[in-house]
Amino acid sequence: MKENLEKYLRHLAGRRNYSSHTVAAYGRDLREFIAFLEEYRAVRDPAPGSLDRLELRAWLGWLSRRKLAKTTINRKMASLKGFCSWLSGCELLQSDPASSLVSLKTEKRRPEYFTAEQARRLIESVDGRSLRDLTTRAVLELLYSSGLRLSELVGLNMSGYSSARGTVRVLGKGSRERLVPVGRKAQQAIERYLAARRREQGSYGPADPLFAGGNGKRIDRRQVQRLMAEACARAGDSRRVGPHALRHSFATGMLEAGADLLSIAEMLGHDSLSTTQKYTHLTVERLRQVHRQAHPRSGS
Repeated sequence: MKENLEKYLRHLAGRRNYSSHTVAAYGRDLREFIAFLEEYRAVRDPAPGSLDRLELRAWLGWLSRRKLAKTTINRKMASLKGFCSWLSGCELLQSDPASSLVSLKTEKRRPEYFTAEQARRLIESVDGRSLRDLTTRAVLELLYSSGLRLSELVGLNMSGYSSARGTVRVLGKGSRERLVPVGRKAQQAIERYLAARRREQGSYGPADPLFAGGNGKRIDRRQVQRLMAEACARAGDSRRVGPHALRHSFATGMLEAGADLLSIAEMLGHDSLSTTQKYTHLTVERLRQVHRQAHPRSGS
């Protein structure tokens, strides 16, 4: 089964154009499943042909006993369903035992986001002149200005940023490219960061990363998450929010300012308007809060 898994992961990366991050996540989930199956069957590298629903139920029970979040179990289930469907398509399974798996019901959590004032405090809390501070400021400004995913931000190259046009060229999900506007303050922060980087690390070319760490190599997701956590601490925001909250803040702020859903969806790289519509719930809730606080007859 292990050899089949490696072929499947190559299939996802090649024909399906999944990002390296997504392929890695599938790989972790499925290697964990194979390790469980090895112990359950007491055999090394079990063959896929005899996989049945009883084994899948045992695996789901094992996941539940580990007290994993329902969303985590659902993700692992989705990984396995995709793998089993591929095995079945390759005629390595007579029937697909995962086809009847049903996702666990989960409560829809409201996305964390910053109000315009909270975002301003967060960004302006980083006002130092060190390369690290200038990197943090530019990263936060761009995330908030353009609503990028974290994977999109760390994947940016110098060639994708145009100060003349005020845009970044982003490689989104499914390897789809899009051009996203960059606000004036974000451009200024990026230019200050690039000037400091040039002084400390030397020149860079079009193929070099837009954001680099102290060693000059491409900044990674964990580094950005650490920079975000440090900025939240400086701003006195005790919530445990990640960089994605600035993407939510971008969308929510645009909606509150009157931007149309179609334009926001295009900038966010959403395939469907239904994905973007979740932000309308945030803005309606915020309007209700304002109404309750301000209208003389809104109370009980």
